[in-house]
Amino acid sequence: MRILLVWPRNERAVLSDELSCCEPLPLEYLAGALRGHHDVTIHDLRLDPPLAEYAVTNEPPDLVGIAVPYTTNVPVSRQVSHEVKRLWPHVPVVLGGHHVTVSSEWMDGFAADYVVAGEGADPLVTLIGHLERGSRVEPVTGLMPYEARAALRRTVKPEPATLNALPRPDRSLLARHRNSYFHSVYNPVALVRFSAGCPFQCHFCSLWRITDRRYLVKEAERVVSEIEEIEQRNLYVVDDEAFIQPARMFELADAIDQAKLDRRYHMYVRTDTALRRPDVITRWAEIGLDSVLVGAESMTDDELTGYQKGTSSQQTREALALFRELGVKVRANFIVHPSWGEADFDQLSRTVEELGVDMPSFSVLTPLPGTDLHDEVRDQLIDDDPELFDCYHTLFPTRLAPERFYDRLSRLLVDAGSRGGEGSDDQSVFYYSTNDAFGRMVRAVRSGGFGDRVAASQ
Repeated sequence: MRILLVWPRNERAVLSDELSCCEPLPLEYLAGALRGHHDVTIHDLRLDPPLAEYAVTNEPPDLVGIAVPYTTNVPVSRQVSHEVKRLWPHVPVVLGGHHVTVSSEWMDGFAADYVVAGEGADPLVTLIGHLERGSRVEPVTGLMPYEARAALRRTVKPEPATLNALPRPDRSLLARHRNSYFHSVYNPVALVRFSAGCPFQCHFCSLWRITDRRYLVKEAERVVSEIEEIEQRNLYVVDDEAFIQPARMFELADAIDQAKLDRRYHMYVRTDTALRRPDVITRWAEIGLDSVLVGAESMTDDELTGYQKGTSSQQTREALALFRELGVKVRANFIVHPSWGEADFDQLSRTVEELGVDMPSFSVLTPLPGTDLHDEVRDQLIDDDPELFDCYHTLFPTRLAPERFYDRLSRLLVDAGSRGGEGSDDQSVFYYSTNDAFGRMVRAVRSGGFGDRVAASQ
């Protein structure tokens, strides 16, 4: 069969493709599962031409898969589904991705036939088998006809060996874009996954729910062999938390070192995890750990307790000191609470300076679908537009006047964006751009996020 896998583009996103545009690794995993059995094409609408142009020069597909990567992508993915049905009216369409996995919210109105959830390789292979035989598609875990999507059964307790059983991602299908994918200062960059899941239960996070708090890993030999296939030196490790099993990470570092893989890594890590085994962090710094994303969230212990983070502000300070000593840059993310007043914003600005954070970033407390927080407050939100669930908008009433709240938020971004030094090619700032993309982001935030769209409609 000819399979077309489509990744959407959201032109209205506050964090635009000019600030971060990473490869669609989930689609590469699906392609890996179909490799050798089907003719697979990945069409990345952020870099590839519109589907109407694709249709002029290519044979019609037998199945189209459309990603709904994040909640904010729901409207654009819905538009893509209708475009697909306009171009190929009789071709079945299947939806999948993170949003579909964690929630059925806003999933009405798609021009679709099936939905898959979770690790989509097995459900997709099952679906294709039914379509090839012309047999009825019976619902199984992770697969359901679109009209029955509310009854979609998701994996409850994935086996620890799940990741080892996954196919290898087929990166060859996007070779044409390999040097166009980047993340902030890492340009070009490739994505790689060592593990999945997290045993912690942060109130604002859905990732631990997906794996029922289980931590799923790949064997070191498998990870090394995948890295060997990647030409890019910059690797963005997309694990929910890579260092949960310190002995394993020490073993993996040794294996990478023995394979003489010269790579530069950006990874997620909790402060308490780093402090539990600083020798493991030290070992990774020796083999190329360049920067880490730390969910500092708050320097107020009362707020951290409310977020069910399980860490303290003192641990954040100690972890940042450890990374600084090792020469590992820190992107620390802080949650901006809608209830904040002027003094709270002032305190966060001072805290970022006092801590000497290399790459500060900020996100508004957002009740993302699939989280405990969303379950508790969904009836209290001031807006129901999925595009606003982007961590740059407030879905709660603000203590400050809304225009003042967004002005203070935009000022945090401006301060973060000026830390690297004007004109530098090596700016240590997460919101790095060589054009005015960052400026447009700041203006969008200051206007409540959608100033450009409002202006365009007038």
